[in-house]
Amino acid sequence: MRSTAVLHVLLILALTSPLVAAQKLSSPPTPSSGAALESGFATPPPEARLRAFWWWLNGNVTRASITRDLQGMKAKGFGGAILFDAGGAKQAYMGGNDQVPAGPVFLSPAWRELFRHALAEAARLELELSVNIQSGWNLGGPMVTVEDATKKLTWSEIEAPGPGPVTIALPLPPANDGVYSDVGVLAWRINPAQAADRPPLKNYASKALISRPTFPGPTGWLRSISALEVAPIFGVEEPAQPGEQDATAAEVIDLSAHLSVDGTLTWTFPAGRWRILRFGSTLSELRHVSTHSEGWGGYALDVLDAGAFKRYWDAVVLPLLADAGPLAGTTLRYLHTDSWEVGAFNWTPTALTEFRARRGYDPLPWLPVLAGRIIGNRTESNRFLHDFRRTLGDLAADNHYRQFSALAASHGMGIHPESGGPHFTPIDAQQCLAIGDVPKGEFWAESTTHRTIDETRFFVKQPASAAHTAGHPLVAAEGFTNVGLHWQERLWENLKPSFDQACIEGLNRLFWHTFTASPVEMGVPGQEYFAGTHLNPNATWWEKSAPFFTYLNRCQFLLQRGLPIADVLYYYGNEVPNFTQRRERDPAGAGAGYDYDVIALEQLLARVAVRDGRLVLPDGMSYRALVLPDQLAIALPALRKIKALVEAGATVLGPRPDQIPGLTDPAASDAEVRRLAAEVWPRVIDDRGVRAVLLAAGVGPDFAFTPDDGAATVNYIHRREGETEIYFVASRAKHAVSGAASFRVAGRAPELWDAVTGQRRFATDYTSKDGVTTLPLALPPAGSIFVIFRAPAAVHPATGAPNFPVLAPLATLAGPWRVAFDPQWGGPAAADFTELTDWTRRAEEGIRHYSGTATYRQTFDAPAGATVLDLGDVRELASARLNGKDLGVVWAPPFQFDLAGLLKPTGNTLEIEVVNLWANRVIGDEARPAAERLTRTNIRTLLPTTPLMPSGLLGPVRLLRPGQPPMIP
Repeated sequence: MRSTAVLHVLLILALTSPLVAAQKLSSPPTPSSGAALESGFATPPPEARLRAFWWWLNGNVTRASITRDLQGMKAKGFGGAILFDAGGAKQAYMGGNDQVPAGPVFLSPAWRELFRHALAEAARLELELSVNIQSGWNLGGPMVTVEDATKKLTWSEIEAPGPGPVTIALPLPPANDGVYSDVGVLAWRINPAQAADRPPLKNYASKALISRPTFPGPTGWLRSISALEVAPIFGVEEPAQPGEQDATAAEVIDLSAHLSVDGTLTWTFPAGRWRILRFGSTLSELRHVSTHSEGWGGYALDVLDAGAFKRYWDAVVLPLLADAGPLAGTTLRYLHTDSWEVGAFNWTPTALTEFRARRGYDPLPWLPVLAGRIIGNRTESNRFLHDFRRTLGDLAADNHYRQFSALAASHGMGIHPESGGPHFTPIDAQQCLAIGDVPKGEFWAESTTHRTIDETRFFVKQPASAAHTAGHPLVAAEGFTNVGLHWQERLWENLKPSFDQACIEGLNRLFWHTFTASPVEMGVPGQEYFAGTHLNPNATWWEKSAPFFTYLNRCQFLLQRGLPIADVLYYYGNEVPNFTQRRERDPAGAGAGYDYDVIALEQLLARVAVRDGRLVLPDGMSYRALVLPDQLAIALPALRKIKALVEAGATVLGPRPDQIPGLTDPAASDAEVRRLAAEVWPRVIDDRGVRAVLLAAGVGPDFAFTPDDGAATVNYIHRREGETEIYFVASRAKHAVSGAASFRVAGRAPELWDAVTGQRRFATDYTSKDGVTTLPLALPPAGSIFVIFRAPAAVHPATGAPNFPVLAPLATLAGPWRVAFDPQWGGPAAADFTELTDWTRRAEEGIRHYSGTATYRQTFDAPAGATVLDLGDVRELASARLNGKDLGVVWAPPFQFDLAGLLKPTGNTLEIEVVNLWANRVIGDEARPAAERLTRTNIRTLLPTTPLMPSGLLGPVRLLRPGQPPMIP
């Protein structure tokens, strides 16, 4: 405990230090001048543009489809793509889809010719490509031998009598695919006092990474497991009982040299009965490449084995780089591997040697612990298990990802593997993610059938923390993944708030999942992967898509500026497996209005220093406090670092440790932990949470939102570039939200930048007090806004005028409407709508099941003063022309157009084009004979009974008169 007045003053000085973040060292965006910030927002540059998961489905692509896709990406504002050969056409969450024709096998001569064409076209179009270095995921393929495949430990046991010579056939341990290799034979004298019903080590199968742990509740299968969540599994044990141990490590005898090749053991046993365990390795349970195109099946690679990866590199990656030639490192900028979905694995041929080198003691006599036996005692056995898991995690990082990065760099390239899971696997996720040049995660769109809660949808905070603490300016994610929806994801209601939430977790480079290559021979909407939000030039809304992509790119442009601002740094310990959860899980306990980053041991040791009482990183990131995990065991290097930080003036919070987590020289190591803790903990806060500490030091929340109606889901992320403060504020509510937003900025005028419309203006209604600026915000459904502070408040003082337009309805454009549909997709060439209505409520089958664009026409007289056209409810996008003037495209509420200077008193001609999604036409076609269908696709899970999606212009269409705050010149 600490409560002295002097310490309190020092704490306040440290927490309130005005340290300004510097720029990143690892190729960050250059600081933006005011004009550069504004021009980049208006027209985002290539580095800010989204990328595509460009899915070569079953290899079924052509030169023409490659060119068409890349030209389409370029035209609509993409910056590039991951070329991702994979299968998955037939999979489905419910039911099944059709297979698509097989194209050239990945890495075959024909496939490589298409690959070279894609590179040449991307270079011509100045697009950046990455390539997935296999077909599918779980890195591997047909060239991976059983020696290089992912492995697990297996064993059998038998008893033998002593004293005297014994020759005994040891049972062959269980083996997958008939693959088995001996690791060792261990024996110990059976303890006659041991109770027959003595429980084994608790949860030993999970602790030993023999199987994945299971958790209760709706997220029990959850892929991403934090140290806090494995604590109830890894950190618990049965009560100790006298004489319960099987043996001490010294009593375990290595009989490996006495095992013959036929599995017979010959040895002279001392007196007593002896338990013999025969250990070997076999292939792990999930041991195959997943979701590959035809011809690329095979074993998944042993990621713990450096030699296995190098052999794969030579066989697969070097030919790809040879095909790229001079484009490697320029057009072909990154190499990629995808998510971990290989479950639990726990062995590699060099495991014993690597363990000895990394942990400093021999693991062999401790191997029975992996079979649930108690060696020494329960505490010692669990500490060995920690060391065992930690070794596997280090091997994955060093032998796989570090080697991957080094080999890519030797060719002038980077890597952006999805190396943080997010499925359960024996890794330190942030350790692995930090190795990549662009840490990458994923997030999922909303779905009613699969991953229906945030806990299973958002995995971006983890790569964001890895990027922020390792000095990487970009945070990438596979985005809009879902299972169960097909052409049913609404842009504003589903995709936008999903993207916005990912941005709040730290995203600034989206990879759209999925952009499926679909040759024209496959029809329309064409072939599609079973998951993801379907997108390609076949999409009904493709021609009107650019404004939506521009929104994404504008957000990414601003969120790539400068450095993120977070008050708290959370060290998440040295456990394996270890993952970071979504932002709202907040392991640091900072609470609403404060942001945090999570840091792994490697970055804590190598990159954290103290300046002016703040924790600082080489690239300029800084934090007010370091929070330690709620654990009493700590790695000695971490504790030594914490001591140095505290002595340099850092604010540190956490419990006082008393031991190391493992067995490396435990007596001396535990003693050193206690000695160092006794020196340090009088200056470490262990009686309060970090939020209380910050508030007591006068550091209030960086952001707060008080809704007018008392209920709103509004969150933020904050970045700083030089003297410019950039806040992104987003609502996930499906209704309009208003309230007071407070920002921890003073003395500067707030600017409101709307990434949907591109409009920028100064706030006219705001107050500043005690270092906080507060202003009213009004957000549309699922709305967002950037609030930027640059200019002195005295230059643009508050006037009290509303920050957002006050709109008054002047007239409603009721029916009739003349509506033209495209007969190619079953609609009538013309239909009269006496009033606006949902297409699916019409009697005509061709309208009810119509998908595509329809044009609404009307002539009207305009009341004086009308300057805004409001379309009301639009399903899904709309463009408009007034008196021959193109008004643009709207895709999100409020669906409005500026009519200033365009209206005539009488005889105004209005055309509104509305486009819906493919679902309704595909549903309608499923009820038709195949020969009468208008669409062609492999997707078969939209059935005649599937509910239709409301479509069309639902209105009401109104003329409005706004009162507009002044625009930024």
